[in-house]
Parts: sequence; C-alpha cells; structure tokens
Amino acid sequence: MKLASLSPPLLLSLLTGLLLASAWPARGFPFLAFVAFIPLLQAEAWYFSRRDRYSGLSFLLHAWAGFFAFNLLTTWWIVYSTIPGMLAAVTLNASFMALPWWLMHLARRRSGGRQGPLAVVLLWLAFEHLHTQWELSWSWLDLGNVFAAHTAWIQWFEYTGGAGGALWVLAVNLLLFSALIQYRSAEHFGKRAAWNTALALIVFVLPSALSFHIFSTYEETHDPVEVVVVQPAEDPYEPALTTAEVRQRVETMLNLAELSTGPNTRFVVAPEVANPQGIWLHEAGGQYTVRRLREHMEEHPGLAWVLGSFTYRLYRDGEAAPKTARPYGNSGLVYDVYNSAILAEGDFPLQVHHKSKLVPGIERMPYFTLLRPLGKLVDRLGGIAGSLGTGNPQVFETSRGEVVAPAICYESIYGEHLSGQVRQGATLIFIITNDGWWRDTPGYRQHNQYARIRAVETRRSIARSASTGISSFIGQKGEIIKQSEWNEPASMAATLHHNNRITFYTRTGNFIGRISVFLSALLLLYMLVLRISGKTGRMG
Repeated sequence: MKLASLSPPLLLSLLTGLLLASAWPARGFPFLAFVAFIPLLQAEAWYFSRRDRYSGLSFLLHAWAGFFAFNLLTTWWIVYSTIPGMLAAVTLNASFMALPWWLMHLARRRSGGRQGPLAVVLLWLAFEHLHTQWELSWSWLDLGNVFAAHTAWIQWFEYTGGAGGALWVLAVNLLLFSALIQYRSAEHFGKRAAWNTALALIVFVLPSALSFHIFSTYEETHDPVEVVVVQPAEDPYEPALTTAEVRQRVETMLNLAELSTGPNTRFVVAPEVANPQGIWLHEAGGQYTVRRLREHMEEHPGLAWVLGSFTYRLYRDGEAAPKTARPYGNSGLVYDVYNSAILAEGDFPLQVHHKSKLVPGIERMPYFTLLRPLGKLVDRLGGIAGSLGTGNPQVFETSRGEVVAPAICYESIYGEHLSGQVRQGATLIFIITNDGWWRDTPGYRQHNQYARIRAVETRRSIARSASTGISSFIGQKGEIIKQSEWNEPASMAATLHHNNRITFYTRTGNFIGRISVFLSALLLLYMLVLRISGKTGRMG
C-alpha cells in the first residue's frame, strides 16, 4: 500500500504508535511521550467533525492500528517464546488500549460536542488499573513505564505510583493539543492558546522540579546488609537431562557465589528456576540442590540463599485439588506445578513463595476452565494447554527477623503486587528472573529498567538476579548501583540498606486508578442514559 493512499487519520494514528515506541525504554527518548498522543487526538477530531459520514467504529479501527504499531514495535520479542503468544499479546493489548479512546469518542458524539477529549484520561487510567486485575493482564506497556530509565524525573512516584506518570503524560498531551487547536482557530483564541501552552509547561515543570528536589535530598536509612547476586548464564528452561548435568549446574551456581561471598555476606540471590531439578514439597529436605546449599551455608555461617525453582505439590486421596492440578502418572493422584522462590537458611525449613502473576499464554491459559477445550490446539501451536499453580504473595522472614519480598520475573512489573509484600514488612526486594527466552532484544533491558520504578514506589533497595539477562543492584532512588553484562556468567556483591518506611503509594496502592474506575463508571452510565433517552448524537 502506497503512503499516499493511506487516509489522514490512519497516518496520524500510526504516528502516535511510532512516537510511543520511540519513547520507550531502554533506548528510547521518553519525553516524546508528551506529544505522542497529539496525532491520535487530531485523528479523533477529524472523525468527530465528520460524524455524520463515519461511524464511531471507524475511529476505533484507526486507533487500534496505532496501538498495534506501538505494541508490535516494543514487544515483538515475545516471538522468541511463542509466535501465537506474540500475535495474541500485540493484537489483544492494542484492542484494550484502543477501547478508552473509542469510549471517549462515543461520549463526545453522544454529547454533541459539548464534551472535549478530557474523558480519555479517566478512561485510560481506569483501563490500566483494571488490566492488572484479570488473567489477560499485560501491563508491560503501562504509560508510567516510559520513564523507567530516568528515575530522577519521577521521584514523586512514591506518592502516585506509575499511574501518576500516565496522568502526567496524558495531561500534557491534552493541553498541547488544545493549544494547537486554538492557534488554528479564529484570532481571538490566540490568548487562550498561549495560556494552554503555558499551563502545559507548568504541568511538565512542577512535577519535574519536585522530583529533582526529592532526588537531591533523599537519604537512605543506614541499615546495611551485604548481598551477592549470581548470574549463571544458563537457560533454566533447557532441562538438565542427567544427574551429572544437574550437579554441574548446581556447582556452577555455588562456585559463582563463592567468588563474591565474604564473611559479612548475608544473602545470596540466584535467578528464577536456578535449581535445575525441581522440588517435591513433601520431601524438600532430601533434594540434592537443597543439601548442597546447606553444605555451603555451613561453610559460611549466617548466610541465607534465595533462588528460584519449580516446585511440585502432590495431593493425596481426599485432598481438595485446584483445577490446575494434573494427573500423576497412573496413580490416580494429581499434583500441581509452581514457579517458586525459596529461602534456604541453615537447617530451618524452606520458605516458599509461589508465583501469583503468571504470564498469559506462557505460564497459564487464561480462563482455563472456560477454554480447556482449546488446550490441545494451543499446546500444538507452542502455547500452554494448562496452567501452573499460583499462590498468594508471600514474604520471607529470616531467623534474625529480616523480612524480604521475593518477586519472580513478571511479578516485578506490578507496583501494587510488590507494595502488598512491603506492607507485610519487607525491607528489601529480591527479584529473580530468567530473561533468556527473549534473547538479545529490548525485552530484558526493559525488564531491568522497570525494577527501578518499583524501587522508587516502595523506597526499597533491590537485588535482581537474572539467569541470562541483566543482573543488578538498585538503590532506593531507582539508581542502578551495579549491573552485569547480558548473558555472561557473573557474580556481584553490594551493600544495600534495609528500609521500613512505608511510602504513601505503598500504603494506598493505585488510588488514582481506583478513582478513575469509579468516575469512568459514572461516565459510562451517563452515556447509557443519554442513549436510552435518545439525546444528541449517535453511538455507532
């Protein structure tokens, strides 16, 4: 298709997608986000001015095209895990992102132009919040994440969380768009356009100034703890097929830890599924990796290990089993498989946290009960026909009373999830992840940067261990203290600081999102009333 043959609103929508992708971490320029939605707002105005000729569905399709481009350009690397999963993620997420814009457009049509595009702010913030709550959740591209690599600008996220960043971006876009429209209008609107431009500048500058003030004055509480992070640079999803391979991987992990472990080292953090064998929970103490970890801890008194492992729970006769349980051979019993984090400390029983935020299509089939008949087809196409088990978010409490929050891979992109663990008393965050399946792409770099937002929101230091991605230490201001190279064996030590202060965001969660859901519901109810009463405009 020739560029000249594309309609003006389609070009504008695609430009929004291109600008958002160009703003995205880890190598984008985030401040493009402050103008990225202006083309889409122009496309909406184009359709609104021709609402007698075009239905609202026309704008929906064009908005979808722009968000499809954004999703494809920023998350194409999902293809290395599963092609159907990548297509589903890009297509569905573009649809979800287009929905708030379509609803805003319908509201404007129904009100006959008395309502501007401001409603899209509420609808978008409500969408981002609701998108974290269901089994199709894919919050990788929440707008606040655009600032992940520039945390000096967003220190106020400790009050608002990432939703504050989305509100910031949308507000500036709307004010600049309003100024642009007024400059193009009759001459007497010139002063109003200047005021909107000035207001956009104020809305941009004030949060920035506040952030830099907090950044320059914030001091971490002096409560040091020495942590070692290991990066084996082995893909944990490539199974160890023999006993010799299992032992070789365990020894590699221990040898890496030994390179950085000193007399004051308190924790060693190893990545997601670092244990190559998995653990049956009813006989965990006899598992080879657990025995070797305890031997290592005997050589280093006071040391504790946090690492990832698949774990298995066998359900005996008469025990209620969840729908995710699967048959255990021909025994008539069933068992569940979990992606877990474990804390091993001396001879104390293992503590286990089961991953609760599973990746749709990779670790779980969304709405498994409903879609079970599609299981064989999904499995054949490279997805997952069933689901891993899940658990409630847990924290680890050591024998010394220290409390740490384990986050497994995908869990680290959810601010409210980690805030819940911090409210349970966690003073440090340990992120364990794989990051190997997306190869050398923007994916693992984005994932590492997103952890910096979690540090700001909770004011917790973070130790991040990735098997083949980037491992890092992150301070409470979101600064990267130290990080490894991609896909290289690494062992690093750093002194982090415990912090027991609860930030406003940690205490309240995403209050911006919840308020937006309530106000959006009122808006949709108002639209429904107008439709039933047959007032101005048409909805379709």
